[in-house]
Amino acid sequence: MTIHPMAKAFAIGLAGAGIFVAAGAPMPWLLGPLFAVLLMQLFTPVSLKWHSRFRNSGLVVAGYVIGFAFTLEALQGMRHYFLAMVVINIVFFVLFLFISSLMASRTKVDQATAMTCCVPGGLSQIITFAEEQKTIDLTAVTFYHVLRVLLIVAIVPFIVANGGSSHVEELGQGEYSLQLLGLLVLCYGAGMLAQKIKVPTAFLLGPVFLIMAFNLAGLAVPVMPGSFLHIAQLFIGIYIGLLLKKEDLKLTKRMIFYSFFSSAVLIAFAYGISFILQDLYGLSFSTSFLSVVPGGLDQMGIIAASVHADVTVVTAFQLFRILFLSVLIVPFVKFAAARSEQRKKISAENAG
Repeated sequence: MTIHPMAKAFAIGLAGAGIFVAAGAPMPWLLGPLFAVLLMQLFTPVSLKWHSRFRNSGLVVAGYVIGFAFTLEALQGMRHYFLAMVVINIVFFVLFLFISSLMASRTKVDQATAMTCCVPGGLSQIITFAEEQKTIDLTAVTFYHVLRVLLIVAIVPFIVANGGSSHVEELGQGEYSLQLLGLLVLCYGAGMLAQKIKVPTAFLLGPVFLIMAFNLAGLAVPVMPGSFLHIAQLFIGIYIGLLLKKEDLKLTKRMIFYSFFSSAVLIAFAYGISFILQDLYGLSFSTSFLSVVPGGLDQMGIIAASVHADVTVVTAFQLFRILFLSVLIVPFVKFAAARSEQRKKISAENAG
């Protein structure tokens, strides 16, 4: 009997979660499936697949939990962090310029490819941009950004677990009900609507805004059962684990080294900045670190929802980073790529 590749991925992911639970690892329902399917895909001939609808369902659950935490008081407190958001993103912008310049000089790739590889965040946005640019090495860009996501999601829970979180599974004790299931269906619809109007990380932010609106309107919203968040982590973990393909490993050794180096530098800077943020605002280490580390909003959101962190603060910082990325960094990279292409044409014409 032939087993469907998606069924294999689910079984392997579930087994990975079981092993991590037994080992007492942090966030076993996310990291267990991630590592299990990643290793199986890279080192065995087993064919694995995972539909994006399952990932989206996991994001809906995470969005519900995050939206549940957004109260009027939490929103009013966001303005206190605005200056810190601006300064932190400027620091990461300067760091991005330094790393991309270093990579371009050491790996001999063109400046546009180096800059696109080193953008601190925005996996889907940057890969879409790279696909539109004929001169950018899409394989290198995909590898760099997928590796960054994998390293951040794999490393951050361990850092948070060792940095002051007393327990890494602070989940709600809600109960299953028809009201909850109905709200989750509405949340999925909100995700589809957000996707149609091009909202980034639509299946996370759509439910966040919907449940937040219910909260602010004074409507009763049931607490999410912890087991639902486990399922969400399982679905997202399998999806992330399958992002890195065998063919992505065909880059030069120097390119692979600098991909690890750039990700390590970003995580190290975020680690250092988080202590400053912690002292300035009296935040917990987990909240400050998850707020500044350049992972995806979806990944940081579900980690924040699963550990002892203030998800409203984490989401606010990560949303601002996406805005900063979209408004400043991506247009800057587009400008640099166009300028680089123009220089190549001029050089070719002069040589001819």
